Amino acid sequence: MSKVMLDNAWELESFLKQRGAAVGTKFGFIGIGQGGSKIVDAFAGIRNNLNNEPCYPVLCFNTNIGDLKSLRNVDKHNRIALKGKEFERGAGMIPEKGRQAVEANGEEVFASIQRVMRDAEVICIVASLGGGTGTGALNVMIDVVADYIGKPVIAIVSLPNPHIDENINAYNALKELTPKLEDIRKDGEGNQYRALESLIILDNKKIIEDHLSDPEASAISWDRYSNYKVASILHEWNVVTTLESDKSLDAEDFKNKLLLTGGVLTFAKKKINLQENDLKSESDLIAEIVSTYRGRNVLANGFDYVNDAKAFGIHVVMPKQREDLLNSNTLEKINRRLQEELPGVPVYYGRSTWDSKHALVYTITSLRGLPERARKLKEESEELILQQRERENNSSGFGIDGELSVNPFKQPVSRSRTAASVPSNPFAAAKKETAVTIDPAKNPFKRN
Repeated sequence: MSKVMLDNAWELESFLKQRGAAVGTKFGFIGIGQGGSKIVDAFAGIRNNLNNEPCYPVLCFNTNIGDLKSLRNVDKHNRIALKGKEFERGAGMIPEKGRQAVEANGEEVFASIQRVMRDAEVICIVASLGGGTGTGALNVMIDVVADYIGKPVIAIVSLPNPHIDENINAYNALKELTPKLEDIRKDGEGNQYRALESLIILDNKKIIEDHLSDPEASAISWDRYSNYKVASILHEWNVVTTLESDKSLDAEDFKNKLLLTGGVLTFAKKKINLQENDLKSESDLIAEIVSTYRGRNVLANGFDYVNDAKAFGIHVVMPKQREDLLNSNTLEKINRRLQEELPGVPVYYGRSTWDSKHALVYTITSLRGLPERARKLKEESEELILQQRERENNSSGFGIDGELSVNPFKQPVSRSRTAASVPSNPFAAAKKETAVTIDPAKNPFKRN
């Protein structure tokens, strides 16, 4: 089966082209600011194999027009500039400007969301935490979509690589964001809904380390690597739930039992070579599959699965010629192993096949807790502030002490010269040759 590529730079799994493969949940993606828009641009590059149309509706907002123009895949009509003299060149890492920009352009923002997202079932709002536009506008946009568009909202955010200003911005935005996961509201008819259905966190520090250690990723920048990671894992999960299977974690379960649970979502993925001699028994295969969620997190690390897990999903894609290795009994053994490791956590599992020699394992966990770096973002930020103060205290400064006399060994030299009161122009006497004064005999282009 031919390769499935994203932007001709990132290979997606080939089961996406199998017969019956389809998008399970109709996501819509809204990117705010430079970082959020670039992530959404990766989703915009995912195309339907049958008609080459985009799989997902996308929309991007930014104060910096230049950043909008640099997007590769988002339709130009869906790139909305947030206008205003005070922020037309960007928000300058000032979140309050991002908030003001959305509010000042509120009518166009709302109309654009209604136009582009009318068919979306779940709307993902995407921003990098650390800058100005996305960081400042994120929480406002979530409230607008949840309260007035009336559709479930998922936030996809990135933590910055450690940086004193960006860390502080990220901490303040995250502090306002996370309570929305437990904020149950009522609409005008008394129906309850959660302000934020789930949160997906990309840790740029972790992803940069992954990128540096991945020899196959050297041809692309770390930020594109990060964007492709989140786009590919969410899309592949969204499609794998639609594949033909006798044991299915179907699209509705994926959406209602895992995505819309008021938790932080983390994804893991592993490719298992079934030809390796290390897999000598059924127990070896079970151990490989079960261990996936503990060590193969795609976007962030450091979750407390035992205490924080709310729901767990696992889907295994087996080679067609080896599907007998994962029968109903094996699946039940996997389920029991997971129940031992995550007692009391509901597990949803499925199985399907594909044309490959490898098995693919996908896991998704909804947790009532943040990844380690997000939990410790305050301490990390305080450490950066302390380091900055120490550098300032230890700096050599600009002062130059004492007095220094003139060089006693250097004789004074007079630089003054006598000149006429009206200096003569040394160029005035020079006669310039023109086309009129040049002797025709000297013309190198004249024919005899």
